[in-house]
Amino acid sequence: MNLIHLHIIKEAKNGSEKHRCRLMELYDPMLRRVGGYYLSSSYCKHADLEDALQETWIKVYKYFDMLADVSKFPGWISKIMKYQCINMQKKNTEFIKKNVLVDLENRHDLVDKIENDEIDELDHNQRRAMMSVMNELPEVYSDTLKMFYFSNMRIREIASASDISESLVKWRLVRAREMLKIKTKKKINEQRR
Repeated sequence: MNLIHLHIIKEAKNGSEKHRCRLMELYDPMLRRVGGYYLSSSYCKHADLEDALQETWIKVYKYFDMLADVSKFPGWISKIMKYQCINMQKKNTEFIKKNVLVDLENRHDLVDKIENDEIDELDHNQRRAMMSVMNELPEVYSDTLKMFYFSNMRIREIASASDISESLVKWRLVRAREMLKIKTKKKINEQRR
């Protein structure tokens, strides 16, 4: 982190309105990228991203005094944004489960597309159905699928963002697709009973 950024963070922490505005200008792009990743499957992605961004800045200024080392500001604010988005996703998932009924009984086309690795060709309703199943997968697998199919990230980019090797990303994609296929078939069979 350069000295100019440290100065802006310190002054913003001390309450300078000018520096707080400058701080927001500096870190909004990074927060939007973080939010875009965590809200990639959101039904109203743009609106949710704006809400998460606003809530993040509110929390930053509310708890700024708790940040002892201003050099840790980028990581600190990223975590705030991450958890804000995760909480928002949980609320969205609960809303969809309660209010948007996804009928998987007649979704054999969805299973076929998963089996044929055509996830990127799903329509809006198919994506919603798949997301209801995907959110039940372990986080490392669902995150990898979301980055690959919904954020259109390349394997190299996923490896860099996740701080893992490209071969591990490929393995996770294969494993995640298999788990998704099995869970979707199981859910369809449960609905038939």
